[in-house]
Amino acid sequence: MGNPTEDRKDGILEGALSITSSNDQHEDGKAQASIGQVLEVQGNTEFIQATTAAPLNPWSKTSLQLYLILLTAYLNATASGFDGSIFRFSYFHKQETGSATALIYSIYTVGSMIGALFTGPVLDLLGRRAGMGIGSVIIMIGAVVVTAAQSEAYLLGGRFVLGFGISLGTSAAPTYAIELAPPQWRGRITGYYNTFFYSGAILATGVTYASNKDDSQLAWRLPLGLQCIPPGFILLGSLLIPESPRWLCSRGRFEDARKIIAKYHGAGDSNHPVVQLEMREFEESIKVQKSRSWWDWRQLVHTHNGRWRIAMVTLMSYGSQLSGNSVLTYYLPSMYTQLGITSTDRRLLLTFASNIVSCAGAVAGSATNEKVGRRTKLYIGSFVLAGLFAAVTGFSSQFSNHEGASGTGVALSNAGVAFIFLFGCAYSFVYTPLTPTYCAETLDNHTRATGMGIHVLMNNTANFYNTYVTAVALDAISWKYYLVFVALNVVYGLLWYFLGVETKGRTLEELQEVFDSEWPPKASLERRKMVKTEDGNLNQVQHDS
Repeated sequence: MGNPTEDRKDGILEGALSITSSNDQHEDGKAQASIGQVLEVQGNTEFIQATTAAPLNPWSKTSLQLYLILLTAYLNATASGFDGSIFRFSYFHKQETGSATALIYSIYTVGSMIGALFTGPVLDLLGRRAGMGIGSVIIMIGAVVVTAAQSEAYLLGGRFVLGFGISLGTSAAPTYAIELAPPQWRGRITGYYNTFFYSGAILATGVTYASNKDDSQLAWRLPLGLQCIPPGFILLGSLLIPESPRWLCSRGRFEDARKIIAKYHGAGDSNHPVVQLEMREFEESIKVQKSRSWWDWRQLVHTHNGRWRIAMVTLMSYGSQLSGNSVLTYYLPSMYTQLGITSTDRRLLLTFASNIVSCAGAVAGSATNEKVGRRTKLYIGSFVLAGLFAAVTGFSSQFSNHEGASGTGVALSNAGVAFIFLFGCAYSFVYTPLTPTYCAETLDNHTRATGMGIHVLMNNTANFYNTYVTAVALDAISWKYYLVFVALNVVYGLLWYFLGVETKGRTLEELQEVFDSEWPPKASLERRKMVKTEDGNLNQVQHDS
């Protein structure tokens, strides 16, 4: 039976290193390095040396407590998934596509866009916990309004408020999670944040399916009222969890931050190498950023460093939303109609099953965030998504009307459904764990709250297009509209390959040197040599020139 400490070291190495022996021959890639063996490192050598010197136990009491704390942040994604999936068109006799439906969907997006403008000042002045708490209260107000709606005006107003609250929560939550997570677990732990979207979507779809057989008002008001449950837990959690250590440092509360970092990043040891490294980097970062103002958005584009950071946020924001997944999120029943599936019960059941498959993809994607680089996953994934959506387009083209499939059409319809499931799973593997994680990683400490608000704003400008234009386009040209997303995914694959900046293998502060370089994509992929010593730790040998 192996030594648990050594196993944890190997796990860290596996995500950051590729092994080369002294004659530079590539070996098994699993980081089972022998003493004296030279390793090629992609990332910051000081960070890797610190994390491998004293690995954390992921199943310790403190680690389990950390996961419970982060659950408060994760529930913001649950709220987003529930709110985005619960809507039913039978409330006020609306159709699944068309301009009137597009307005009801898009007003939620407008609320999110307006809310995004307030995320920077709320998160920077009041803290990350306050952002989640305030967002949860606003979500509950919106849920009460739509549940008690007596007319379409109530429905529109309530969905606007819901969007506003979701915007605050989904900006604060990933920011909090990424700032509290131990740096060596950052990709995996924060990746699970967005995976919780599917817990809300699955619950919402299940409730909708169960209530579909009942025509009473309670059948649709009860699901809407259930929107209050996730934000209720978020509000309670936000009062009990610790504040983000990086936010505490920005307010000059270094000792409070040190206690939190020591407990959750150093197993209670304030002298742990990772704790010492992070606190030193925090203090240096705060010194540099003291002269900046939270309200000055120019710092996002004023420097070479800032422009590259916001470029990565922009690519992720629009790439994740304009890749075809939003069609699945909002109009999946209509996509099934394009494939000749007209039974409401069957479409709801397929939507429920699709959410479960997508959730599995998101969990797998989160688990591999540290093993597969962000850039690699994004550019390969984009090409895969283009191929899968092209297949959905091809199968959908065989059904020119909205009548049920029969004969050989049943086989084609089932094949189209299978590719919809595969697309949802692949999208969830690639984008679901990375969208908030990557955006928060690529922003520096001082601009993270404002930048995440801009990320939400960009997401929602894309979603406004998705919700309004897609409803009209599906009504007008049906499956031909899918070709837009096939082409876009090919473009994203090329952009991620040539311009994508890798973020794994470094603390958030250490990414400064990457974005300061002349060409960040190249700098992020540079490898340096380290050697495994007799105590199992890694020491730097030299920097590649």
